[in-house]
Formats: sequence, structure tokens, C-alpha cells
Amino acid sequence: MYKVSDAWLRKILTVLYERRQTTRAEIIQATRLNVASVSQGLRHLIEAGVVRKLGQLPSAAGRRRDYLEISSEAAYFLAVDLEGTRVRFGLASFLGDILHRWEEPFAREHPLGMDTLIKGFEVVQERLTAQERARVLAIGVSYSGVMDRDRRVTAVNLGWNEYPLADNLRDATGLPVFLGTECLTKLLAERWLGMARDCGDFIYVTIGNGVGVACMVDGRVLSGRDGFAGEFGHMNVDPNARERCNCGNTGCLEAVVSSPGMVRCYLELANGDGRVQWDQVTEVFDLARSGEPHALAVVDRAGHDLGVGLANIANLLNPELIVLGGDVLHAPDLFLPRVVREIDAHTLPKIRRGLEVKCSSMGFDIGLVGAASLAFHDAIQDTTLLHRIVSRPPRPRRKRRTAAVLS
Repeated sequence: MYKVSDAWLRKILTVLYERRQTTRAEIIQATRLNVASVSQGLRHLIEAGVVRKLGQLPSAAGRRRDYLEISSEAAYFLAVDLEGTRVRFGLASFLGDILHRWEEPFAREHPLGMDTLIKGFEVVQERLTAQERARVLAIGVSYSGVMDRDRRVTAVNLGWNEYPLADNLRDATGLPVFLGTECLTKLLAERWLGMARDCGDFIYVTIGNGVGVACMVDGRVLSGRDGFAGEFGHMNVDPNARERCNCGNTGCLEAVVSSPGMVRCYLELANGDGRVQWDQVTEVFDLARSGEPHALAVVDRAGHDLGVGLANIANLLNPELIVLGGDVLHAPDLFLPRVVREIDAHTLPKIRRGLEVKCSSMGFDIGLVGAASLAFHDAIQDTTLLHRIVSRPPRPRRKRRTAAVLS
């Protein structure tokens, strides 16, 4: 009988999760574990049904190498993206793929209730068998707002003030709950499964009801003293601006670049043009593409201010990649050239050299993928959940042979 360290299993699972498919040699290199530790860990995971062999690859030495991946059915996660105007729910495989989705709009004049969350979780689990439901391991939540040290969430757009979200969800479902801010979960999704793999210094910025940013520096997420780092929307980019931000100040990026901010600026310029509703920034984008002057002015200003703000962050942190997400994904053709132009103009040449600026390729599922990815990584750090994941299925008992009775 061999012993397997929890630390070995965590490292091996992390590499397999982020690389999706890999070889034993690559796991040894990535984890810096010795050959015996990786071999024992993989043997345990394969026998538990958590890892499977896809086949074998030839090697220069003549020995064939096993090609390995995590079994996506080993466990499931529930994911919820509380992005503001609607709630998105997902059932995620163990690998973070979203298997079933559900969206539930809610009236912003009323607080988001627990009944809405429970209904969404039930909808995405409807197709699961009883055995599959038993493998639902935890809930990952991507939320907007701030969380205090008692894990209570304050989110104006959700109608919550010091709301005990994790406790209420755990009591209602019986599942562990892992929480991450909207920007953080999306940053981690890009880092683990998106275009920022193997990237230790990058920035993720999201545009929606607000403007937020998450930063990874030297492979570590910047969170700040109280976890409030990333309030990019409240960077003052225009001291002479007259638009007042929700925080009460003027000159904030969010007042101009957020989706409601762009709609408001357009309606003011166009004298309440009935073609655009308060919650439909995509209509402003469509008008800008058609050459409508007021819409173009709004997009020009938003792209300029966003680019200037990102140039300031780039000069401060020297990243190798900036990823744009959120509602700008509806209009990368409009925003990316404008943002890049301002970054080029306001970033130091040595910092600009080698810096890539891209729109996220993960689409609008990124909040769900990020929540599920957060749940995976936090779950394997929890000893009880890790042991539940990697426990070996019981071996079937052999029937005893009985001697024949001769009459």
C-alpha cells in the first residue's frame, strides 16, 4: 500500500485542470514533484476515476507516454453570475465546461431574493440523474459589490446591504459556497482557461453596470488591504467633467465608460432619442456603426477615457497583457482601436513594447466559467472536499464459491 500526499494531488489536479490534456512528464515539470510522487498521485487519481488515460504518444526515447486528462464527470459545480440586470446560472463539469444554462431577469427595484437563486439552481440540475446530483460538490458565485470580513455582501444593483449570501446559500442547499468578485472570477477564468494561461502579469477590465479591473502581478492577484482593490471605475480621468458618478464625485471613469453612463451621455446629446432605451447600450453601438454623430461622440469619448485609464495602470504595473471584457464584447470593432490608440499615446515606450491588448475570447459565459473555476480551485484546497473527490469507489465484493453438494 502506498501513501499519497494531499499536496501532491492538489498540484497534479491543478496542472491537469489548467492544461486540460497533458503527459506525466509535463506534470512532473510543472509541479516540480519527483517522478515517484507524480506516479503515485496519478495512480490514485486514475483508480478513483478522477483522471483517465486518453491514449499514448511516442517519445524520442522509444517509450510511449500516457496522455492524460481529468474526467469531466468526476464532480459538478453550480455556478451563478450576479452581473446586475439578470442572474445567470450554470451547471459546470469538473473541468469547468458549462453544461446547462439559465438566465433569470429581476426587477432592480426589489432586492434579489434567495428564492430566485434556488429556482435557478434547480433548473440547471433538472437533467441530472440521482447519481449525478450526488456528485454536485459546491457552488461558485461571481458577484458585483463588496464583501466584508464576515462574508456579507453589499451590492447596490442587487439591493443588498451586508447580506449574508454565503451563509444563506449554504443553509438552503447544504453545499459549500465559494465567493469571488466579478472582476476576480473573470481574471481567474482568463488565467486558468483563457488567453492569459502561463501569463503572470496581466490586467482584466470589465465594462457593465460599472467599470472594474483585476490585476495579476508576478502570478499573484492584487486584492488590497480589505479586498477592495480594483475600483477602476472611480479613477478620476477628467477633473473638468460634469457627469456625476454614483459615488457622488465628478470625473470618474465609470460615469462615462460604464454601459449606463454611455447610454446617459447619448440621451443627453441626442435629446432623449427614442431609439435607445436606458438599459440597451448595444443600440448606441449599432448607431455608432451606422455613423450617427451623437453615438460616435459617445464611443469616441468612452474609448479615449478607458484607454487613458488603462495607460495609467500599465505605466504603474508593467503588464504583458490587458484583456477587455463585459459589454465591450458587443463592440470590439469600435472599442479596441480607440483604446489601443490612447494606450500607445500615453504609455512609456519601454512599457508599451511587448504589451498586448485584446478582447476576451471567452464570451459572455466567462462569469459562469470563472465562478466554476473558483469553486474547483477552492474545493481542492478544502481537505474534506478533496477527499470526497479522490476517494476510490468501493470495489465489488467477489461472490464466495460454495462447494457442490453431491447427492
